[in-house]
Amino acid sequence: MKIFAWMLLMLFCTSIMAQDTSLSLNQAEQNKIFKTAFDYYQQGKYQTTVDELKQIENLQGLNLTKAQQGFMSYWKGLCFNRIKDFENATIEFGKALGLEYSTIDINYEYGQALYASEKLADARLQFRESLRKKFKRAVSLYYIAFLSNELGEKKKAISFYKAVDKLDDAEAKEIKQAAEMQIADIYLEQVEKHPDAFRAVESTIIPQYREALEVDPNSILAQQIERKINELQLKYDLILLKLRNGRPTLQPPYFMRLAVDGGVDSNVTFSPKEQEVSASKKSSPFLKTDAMGRYTFYQGDYLSISPEVRFNYTKYVSQESEIYRNDNYLLAPAIRTSYEHELWKKPASTLIDYDFNQVQRDVDAEKKLVFASRSHTFMIGERFNYFSWGESILRFRRRQFDSYEDTGDSVTTSLVFEQIKNFSLNTLLLYASFDMLRVRDDYYDTNSQTLRADLIFSRFQDYFTPSIGFGLTMINPYNNADRGFEYLLNPNIRLSKTFGKSWRGNLKADYQDYSSKDTENYAFQKYTYSFELEYLF
Repeated sequence: MKIFAWMLLMLFCTSIMAQDTSLSLNQAEQNKIFKTAFDYYQQGKYQTTVDELKQIENLQGLNLTKAQQGFMSYWKGLCFNRIKDFENATIEFGKALGLEYSTIDINYEYGQALYASEKLADARLQFRESLRKKFKRAVSLYYIAFLSNELGEKKKAISFYKAVDKLDDAEAKEIKQAAEMQIADIYLEQVEKHPDAFRAVESTIIPQYREALEVDPNSILAQQIERKINELQLKYDLILLKLRNGRPTLQPPYFMRLAVDGGVDSNVTFSPKEQEVSASKKSSPFLKTDAMGRYTFYQGDYLSISPEVRFNYTKYVSQESEIYRNDNYLLAPAIRTSYEHELWKKPASTLIDYDFNQVQRDVDAEKKLVFASRSHTFMIGERFNYFSWGESILRFRRRQFDSYEDTGDSVTTSLVFEQIKNFSLNTLLLYASFDMLRVRDDYYDTNSQTLRADLIFSRFQDYFTPSIGFGLTMINPYNNADRGFEYLLNPNIRLSKTFGKSWRGNLKADYQDYSSKDTENYAFQKYTYSFELEYLF
């Protein structure tokens, strides 16, 4: 409010002590008659300022010029606007203009008072004059457009809203998003009168709202715009929220993840052929970067298709050849499909997936990533709700593995069962599989069974989410009696903490103990611990 007071006193031009019709700011401050009104206005005491100005007007012997009277009315109009006494504000601004007193902002202030008094046509005229004076052009344009819409002049309203976009960014910034939203509101009001409104809503209205949203996605108004988009999508069935069996669709339909994982591996192991394990018995820090993206498309309310792609790069810090030959990157595109139906009168899905993996690795310890392996995996499965306490998945999977050495080529056939057990606060994940590995060199053929359980706890004191897991794999290398019956024990623990909407940190520890009669070639123990930072889009 100080800036208004300084402006007023620079313009104030009266004195009972001199013939001069103008007062400088310093003179006004030093003059006892005007200083009190100035101080009240600075302090935000607007009604008191009006009372003081009225007392000045009533002073005997004070002959105010026409310009001085206009200025007094203008000042009182400002004060009445600030205390929302718009009726008196319109009277005073009208007096000021009737006395041919005009400042750059008087029409804008008068327009606001008229608008608040519901004198829309008169208010629009004042905002037009404010625009002509180039005072607050963006806001003046917005008011003209808004009032035109209120007066039923839709086309004129749209033209003035669009005129905001023609201003430079600095001037239009504060009002551009609201103008874009109002254009969408007017279009929506018009198209909803037609029976095929949903077509225009999808092709014109929602894109216009999205255009408004892009102006500033983080503003308070953006939240309102997003609600409007969601409401229209629901109203006109433009988004699929539930499939025909009642299973919810993914909202949003995309998922993207970027993660950086750094830690220490106590015993870096090398097994590009998947049939042998070479344990270095040496420790090394490592750094992993993982990026993954997926988008789900829906065909009607019964079929979803989700293409995805993943990229992972692992780098070991140690410069010993047994270690850095594990440096690698993985490229893994996939397509996942789900056909929705019912089983036992409950939601069920038939799953068909295809995964491709290609790994480039420093297999020859030459500090150069070359082809190490590729695989094609086909899976068909069924997700169903037989048990009342959680969802079940049964999968049949076949994997063709192509190693950089032909003798390592293999086919793995698997039968997998997964079960979710929901408790009131915690979740238990159960996994069981039977895997038959058939290698080109049948000396390495194995049958194996894996059992695993992971318990995800509820958030601990609103701070972090712990989870623990334990896996047991039993391997039967039936063509190699020297190995005997082998076991892999794999306990792990994880603490997760979310930061805001998108960030998550994971502290992880993992232990592996592989036991075999052939201790030199197969048995090993190792642990890894790391910290992973994720960003979820």
